[in-house]
Amino acid sequence: MPRLLLLPRSDVKNRPVATAIAAYRHSIALGIIICAHLLMVPLDTHRGELFGPMLLLALYLVGFLLLSQRHWFSVCILAMGSFALAGAVANSFFNSLPLTTLTLACSCVFDLMLIVFMLAWLFRQRKMPLDNIMAGIIVFMLMAALWTQLYALACLATPGAVRGPDGGLGAYPSITLYYFSVITLTTAGFGDVTPVSAMARMLAAYEALIGQIYLVVFIALLMGRHFAPTAKEKENARGETL
Repeated sequence: MPRLLLLPRSDVKNRPVATAIAAYRHSIALGIIICAHLLMVPLDTHRGELFGPMLLLALYLVGFLLLSQRHWFSVCILAMGSFALAGAVANSFFNSLPLTTLTLACSCVFDLMLIVFMLAWLFRQRKMPLDNIMAGIIVFMLMAALWTQLYALACLATPGAVRGPDGGLGAYPSITLYYFSVITLTTAGFGDVTPVSAMARMLAAYEALIGQIYLVVFIALLMGRHFAPTAKEKENARGETL
């Protein structure tokens, strides 16, 4: 049983709740992330590009505590996320452009480190139960979050880099950017939000490319891990018959 940062170091087998959290930690973390996205709608009105990331960072950190193991890289991720969250809180009081840029950059690094951490963990797994599939979905959502921060940085560098139906980002800037990130990652491409600047277009192109590559690789990994034990069992049974 992996030791999680949120749980005590003592044996979790004697704690039914801790055992359940450890067994379904990715499903719980995914639920927390989805709740974070839903909470952005009533709380993000007219608060700019940074309020949504601040809320997401806070809940991502809780989710990360549930799913991460005690490892030096986990500590680095937690430190980066805490630094980005502190910057977001400070920016809500001082409203400084350099601080906003620094916080968004730290958020990008935090999301990227989480993606690397989760992918490395996924590719080490020999089986793919339901909770591990949830981990793969978390990675996909983290990719959307990462590009949301990148689009926000592009908008700070070039105002109007991403344009909505009304010519701007509307009343919900963070949600508009996240919506654009998701439809680009999934190549839905409704066309109501479009990249205008060269940097935003380049980011959108690579997001669509990486999204498709990830889906192909993840489905291949899922199918391989799912059917590999069955094939091995058949081979063992054939050997016993002979």
